[in-house]
Amino acid sequence: MKFKLLPLLGFVLGLGFTSAPARERSFGDGLPAFLQQFDTNEDGRIGEEERQAIREIRQARHADWIAQWDTSGDGMLSREEREAAREAIRATIESKRAARFAEIAGDDDSLDADEFAALPALDDVNPRRVAAIFARLDSDNDGGVTLQEFTARLRHHRKPNDGGRPLPPLDGGNGGR
Repeated sequence: MKFKLLPLLGFVLGLGFTSAPARERSFGDGLPAFLQQFDTNEDGRIGEEERQAIREIRQARHADWIAQWDTSGDGMLSREEREAAREAIRATIESKRAARFAEIAGDDDSLDADEFAALPALDDVNPRRVAAIFARLDSDNDGGVTLQEFTARLRHHRKPNDGGRPLPPLDGGNGGR
């Protein structure tokens, strides 16, 4: 009996600790840029009418997306239509990824450890961790990561053809010291 009341008690206590009602959410320094376009009265908040407008826009976009892939015209996506949409989206992503990779890799179509470490997404990552990630991506140990190695790791979340070889430690092998 006591245990049944614990979740209810937690919920009630949780309500007491909220500092602002749910309808008056704050974004700190103002609305994020993507929401500013919906703040039609420019009060720095998204009111009920503005939220409704956002819902309507999202519903219209969703309907347009469905219509784009609904080859049968029945207003719904069949399993085959969903799969075709997934494949087309995946192909677009892979094409953009390949173009971006080629731009970064240059003429040799491969990222060396220095090019990899210079990627903006890795600016705040510990250099030893960057080296460990690079080693995991470089499945053939040739000192470079090709697009194929990079995408294989993305698809399978494991090192392809590693032959059971253990991955290098993230701490440089010194036990974290």
